[in-house]
Amino acid sequence: MARTPFKKSIKNSYNNFVNYSFISAILTAILGLIMLFLPSLTTKVIGIFAGISCIASAGSALFNYLKRDGAKLFQLSIIFAICYIILGVLLIVYPYTAMTFVTICLGIYMIIKGLVKVDYGFWFKRGNEDCWLVTLATGILFVIIGIIMLVNPFGSALKINQLVGAFLIIIGVLDFQNTFMFKKRTKEIIDIFW
Repeated sequence: MARTPFKKSIKNSYNNFVNYSFISAILTAILGLIMLFLPSLTTKVIGIFAGISCIASAGSALFNYLKRDGAKLFQLSIIFAICYIILGVLLIVYPYTAMTFVTICLGIYMIIKGLVKVDYGFWFKRGNEDCWLVTLATGILFVIIGIIMLVNPFGSALKINQLVGAFLIIIGVLDFQNTFMFKKRTKEIIDIFW
């Protein structure tokens, strides 16, 4: 396919997406470490951190939607951006809310993020990309964590924080590895979504 201005624009958007994914993977692992080793951290700190993460995700999703130039990869990004903004604002405005509310918001955030990754995984599978399985598995892990946070079968907020923290560390590492594969195969992955 001949290079067009639209194709170049998609490549720029994709590179921004990859850079954001590296940052997101690192932040996810850091949040996991905090939740694992400091489970009694106050609701305020967790709420504000989660709210900022949601709004950062919303900004990235909105940017990708506005700059997509017809790319199928980002066609649902506007819906995810709206969900992220609502959750982020709620978490920042009400940081002293009961831990249950924060846990529910984080659970919803994890489910949304997981569904985005599951969607990417299926696109990569259609394009015969090796990274499809890691992307899909990471997305499923996010969804499972989100459901666990919503249902909270453990009763104790400290136990749920530590369990989620352990999962987030694993997801952060998988995400980082997956994003590294995205970076190495930029051309092939862009062709899948164009």
